[in-house]
Amino acid sequence: MAFSSPNDNPTTSQVNDDIDGNATKDESQRQGTISSARFNLLSSMVGGGSLSLPLAFHQTGNAFVAPLLLIATAALAQQSILFLIKAGIYSTDSGQNNSGEHNHNITNGGPNRIRSVSNKKGTVSYENVSMQAFGPSARIFSMALVSACCFFATIGYCVLLRDMLEPIIDGMITPPEGTGGGPTLARNISMLTVVLFVTPLCTLRNLTALKNVGAGSMLSVCTVALCVAFRAIQCQLKPVDENGTDTNDEPIKSLRAFPLSAKELLDAAPLFISSFVCHFNVLPIHNELRCPTRDRYRKWIRTSIWPATLFYWFIGFTGSLYIKCTPSGKVSGNILLDFDEEDPLLFIGRLCLAVTITLALPMLVIPARDILVRSMTNTRIGSSFLHRISPIQQHAQLHEHSSDIQNGVSAPQMHHDMTTVEFEPMEISQRNGGMEEPLLVLENRSLASVDVTDVDLVEEVPNRQHTKTIDSTSSKTARRLGAVVIFWTAALIACSVKSIDVVWDLLGSSFSIMMAFLIPCGAYLKLARMKRFNHLPMSDGGMGFRSWMLSRAVAWLMILFFTPLMFISTLNAVYNNFFSGSR
Repeated sequence: MAFSSPNDNPTTSQVNDDIDGNATKDESQRQGTISSARFNLLSSMVGGGSLSLPLAFHQTGNAFVAPLLLIATAALAQQSILFLIKAGIYSTDSGQNNSGEHNHNITNGGPNRIRSVSNKKGTVSYENVSMQAFGPSARIFSMALVSACCFFATIGYCVLLRDMLEPIIDGMITPPEGTGGGPTLARNISMLTVVLFVTPLCTLRNLTALKNVGAGSMLSVCTVALCVAFRAIQCQLKPVDENGTDTNDEPIKSLRAFPLSAKELLDAAPLFISSFVCHFNVLPIHNELRCPTRDRYRKWIRTSIWPATLFYWFIGFTGSLYIKCTPSGKVSGNILLDFDEEDPLLFIGRLCLAVTITLALPMLVIPARDILVRSMTNTRIGSSFLHRISPIQQHAQLHEHSSDIQNGVSAPQMHHDMTTVEFEPMEISQRNGGMEEPLLVLENRSLASVDVTDVDLVEEVPNRQHTKTIDSTSSKTARRLGAVVIFWTAALIACSVKSIDVVWDLLGSSFSIMMAFLIPCGAYLKLARMKRFNHLPMSDGGMGFRSWMLSRAVAWLMILFFTPLMFISTLNAVYNNFFSGSR
C-alpha cells in the first residue's frame, strides 16, 4: 500500500481491507483479520446463556428498564475489554527502563508516512497481565479464575448439549419410567459422542483457525432466536385461548416497564453480566490480529459488542412476550423449556442450539488448555515432561525477539519479517483520542521491531533487552494432552449433573464480575501509572493527559460499582439456591 499524494490517501476501511487481505500461512505470524476476530469473540459471548435473557427482561421490565440495563452492561463490558487490552500493552513496559531515554530509528521518507511493524504473534496472556500489575500471586489467582470459569462453563455447555439432544435420543431409546429430565446412559453416550467429534477442534493452536466455526455458531444461534421470536409473536397475535376466552388485553400484561421489586432486579443482574463475558479470549484473539492499531482493535471490539447487544435485545424482548402462552405464567431460565417438545419449529431451534453449543465448546476449552500447558512449563517436572514428549518441537520454538528499536540498526536490517503499511497520522498516533500506545500487543519482554519514520508519531517506545522464549502451546502433543484432560474431565462430570443452575448463578454473580470487570480495571489502573504526565505528548495541548485521567476515573468508578455488586449478587445467589424455598 502506498500513498502517492494526500488526495489519494485511502480510507481507514480500505487500509483495514488491505491489511486483512495480506494473510500468511506462517504460524509464527499474525493471521487474524477483523472479521475472524469478530466471529471468535462473538462465539465466545453469544451462546446458550442468551436463552436466559427472556427471564431477565421479564424480571426487570422488558419495555424500559431491561433495554437500558442491557445497553449499560454492553458499554461497561466494551470499556473493560479496552482496559484489558491497554493493560496488556502496558504490561510489556513493566520492569523496563522508564527513564524517558527512548531510542528512535528515524529514516528518510517525510512525516506521517510509513510505519513498519513486525507481524510476529503477540504472547500477552490474562495471567501475565495480572502478574505484572499485582505480583506473582495474582498470576496464580487469575490462572485459577480463568480456568474455573472456562471449566465450569464447559460443564454447563455439555449439560445443555445433552438436554438439546434429549428429544432425539428419547425418540430412539425410551428412557426409564420416572426419569424426566437429566442424565441417562443413552443421553450421556450421545453427548460424549459429540464431544469426541469436537475434541480435534480443541487441539488447534489458536482461535484464528476457528473463524469459520465462529461464523457457523452465530448462524445457528440466530436461527434459534428467529424460531423463538416467531412463536412469541404468534402467541401475542392469538386472539383467544384454547377455552375460547377473549385475551385481547394479554399483550399489555406481557409488557412491563419496571421490575416489581429490587429482588427481581438483583436476580437478573448476573444474567445480563454473564452474557458479555468473553474476556478470557480477548488477549489470545488480539495476539493474532494483524497490525493491531488502536483503530483496528477498537473497530473489532465495537463491531462485536453492539451486534451482540442487538441480538440479546431481540431474543430477550421477544422471548419475554411468550409469557402469555406459558402454562405457569412465568418465563423459564431456558426459554426453550417453555415450548412444547413436539413443536416442529422449536425442534429445529433445539438442533440449531445444539450446533451453537457444540461449536462454542472449543472457545471455552482452548483458554483453559493453554493455561494448563503454560503452568506445566513453569515447573521442573512439567517442562521436563513436555521436553520428553516433543523435544524436537520444543527446540524448534526457541526463538529470539529483537528490541523495539535497536541502537545502530538501519532500516534495511529491520525489514525482515516486516509488514509495511502507510497510515494517516490519526490512525497511528490517535492524538485526538488521547494517549499514545504501542502498535503491537507484546509480552514477556519479547517485542517485535518497529520502524518509525516520524518521531512525532510515537512519543514513547521503551528499549527492550534481547530475550529468548519458548512457546509451550506450539507443541502439538502438549495441546492434545491438555485439551483431552480438560474437555473430557468436564464432559464426564457433566454426565452426573442434572441441573447446572447453581453453577451458572454463582459464576455469573462472582467469578464473571471479577474476571470481566474488577481485574481488567485494576490492572489498567496499576499499569497505566507508567503513562505519567511527563511521558505523555505535550504538543497536543494536554489532550493526552486529560484522556488518561478520564480513563483512570472511569476505571475507578467501575471498580467502586462492581465490587459491592459482586458481593451482593453472590449472597443473593447463595440464598436463592440453598436457602430459598422457591428452588
